[in-house]
Amino acid sequence: MKFELETIPIWDSLNEDSECLMCSLMEKAEKDSLKYYLGSSVMNPETRVQVNSIGFCSHHLDLLAKTNKSQSLAVIERSYMERSLEILEKNFFKVEQAKKGKNTNKEILELNKTIDNRLKGCLICNKMQDRLNRYAYTVSALWEKDIEFRKALEASKGFCLVHLKSILALSKESLNSEEQKEFAKSMISLERKNLSRINEEVIWMTQKYKAENLDKPWENSADSHKRLIYKFIGKGKIT
Repeated sequence: MKFELETIPIWDSLNEDSECLMCSLMEKAEKDSLKYYLGSSVMNPETRVQVNSIGFCSHHLDLLAKTNKSQSLAVIERSYMERSLEILEKNFFKVEQAKKGKNTNKEILELNKTIDNRLKGCLICNKMQDRLNRYAYTVSALWEKDIEFRKALEASKGFCLVHLKSILALSKESLNSEEQKEFAKSMISLERKNLSRINEEVIWMTQKYKAENLDKPWENSADSHKRLIYKFIGKGKIT
């Protein structure tokens, strides 16, 4: 498996000094994908075929609806719905015609499988996963090739746990076994340090509400409870 290096967006995101450079990149990837499927691409027959075949997960359908691009969404969802009705009709009919008892339960289970299969795909998740793979590959490759990037990364706030998994998993694609071992040790050290940092910030936030601390400075703790949550779950969702 080979990926192209995406050095510029990686550097730009690292310079933002966020809790996870990958989260910033994936939030942008998500916005780009939403824009793509609500833009002129909806008139492309190839796009319509993909939508009819794969569709979108519930999370991204919700985001598509919230954009208020009603005409574009109606066009792609009309096609998706018509194809869904074709797929489901066979199961609907079998449930209606089934004998009571075991036969009905059997056909209901088959219908549920069809529904699950119909709803499990997501074009936006697929696009985001492609970008995530390229970005994760680039991080480990730059760490090995560019000493300035290595210094900047190891001085950063690290990653959310979701994206740490991707960074470590994709490192085998750009590094040899010895390099991968050293990269993993470096990233775990970075993550441990920053998880401890944000934990201390949250601890101070809880103490700040005590009467004896009301006049003391918040330091970096005022929004630490939110940053801690996203340190676990990440931003820019792939379901």
